[in-house]
Parts: sequence; structure tokens; C-alpha cells
Amino acid sequence: MAAALAQNLANKVASAAQSIVPAKPGSKLPSYPLKKNNPDTVVNLAESKGKILIVGVPGAFTPPCSSQVPGYIQDYEKFAAKGVHHIYVVPINDIFTVNAWKEKLGKDSRVEFLADDTGNFTRSAGLTFDATGLLGGERAQRYVIVAQDGVVQSLVKEDEAPSVTVTASDKVLASL
Repeated sequence: MAAALAQNLANKVASAAQSIVPAKPGSKLPSYPLKKNNPDTVVNLAESKGKILIVGVPGAFTPPCSSQVPGYIQDYEKFAAKGVHHIYVVPINDIFTVNAWKEKLGKDSRVEFLADDTGNFTRSAGLTFDATGLLGGERAQRYVIVAQDGVVQSLVKEDEAPSVTVTASDKVLASL
């Protein structure tokens, strides 16, 4: 049984690795399900309508991520006034961890927290890095994608995962 599980995981990783299309303006968002609220409810951002923001973060509960996300919660209405229909926070974590993090940061917020539990969405966009030493494995780079109808309009990412400069809420808001 363990061998079958290991082979299944290896097949998934190989499949995802073959479909890496780096995110850039004009490219389509990766078409992978992300979990919302529970393991059975999924969202596919490639099918999104209107203008959305995807805030990719290395990990729930990490200090830089936990200081970055409240800016998006606080500025939600300002983003909406600029035509943003949804803001999605997307870490590579399981849905239970993501839900606990949302509960801590802003359970009543209109910012949506989605779990990229397999890492397939982030990996296929070419936005992961090896964080094995600190976070135990592959994680999302810190990035923000502005997309319209499933197509990337702009992408900013930090040079170093702990940094929150170009991906800070106020900087992204000013760029819209």
C-alpha cells in the first residue's frame, strides 16, 4: 500500500512538472482546483470572471505572511473600488491549516483563503521555491497576480520570501 501511495504521489509530481507554464502578463491562470473552507469545496481560479487578486504566500502562520495578509483584509474596499471582485490568499498548506489561519487573521473578512494543498496551482505557474530547510518542503514564492477573466494582467514577486515590499497591499493598490 505504501508503495502504491508513493507511486501515486510521484505520478502527480511528474504530471505537474510537465505542465509548468510560468505566469506572466497575457498567460492563462493554471487550471487546478484549490480548496475553500473544506476538502470538498473547490475553486478553479482559471475559470474566474472579472478582476481578481491572487496573493501567494509561503505559508500560513509564518510571521511575514501573517503580517502581510492583514493589509489586504483592511484594504478590501479600496481594492473593490478599483474594480477587484475577489482577493484570494493562496498558501501551499492543507485546508485545515488555512482555515485556522483565516480564523486568526480575519474570519469575517471578504478576503478568501484557498488551500493549494498539492502545490499544483503554484508549481504550474512557476512560482515555487525549495523551503525544505525552514518550512519542510516546496512552498509558494511571495507574489501577487492581478488577473482578468482567468488571464494574468500583472505579476509582482519578492526577490526573497521573507520580504514584503512589492507585494504589500499598499504597493499593489497603488499599481492598479
